[in-house]
Amino acid sequence: MSEADRAGSFSRTTLRLASLCEKRCTVCKKAREQESGFWRSFVKLEGRFCPMCRAYEKVYGVPAYEKPPSEG
Repeated sequence: MSEADRAGSFSRTTLRLASLCEKRCTVCKKAREQESGFWRSFVKLEGRFCPMCRAYEKVYGVPAYEKPPSEG
């Protein structure tokens, strides 16, 4: 899904929260780098409660501990 498609489908707040999760959240970034480990397990648990993680999943279609499909 291109950036323009995402912008039309979701609210500005949702896109901003997803962007924060992707680019600034240290915990989620560590979880995406690891195939397994503490941070990945932690994000699997707390991702249900974190608004940024939920927005990331909504926008990209994958949990916050996985890389967006465009990154492979």
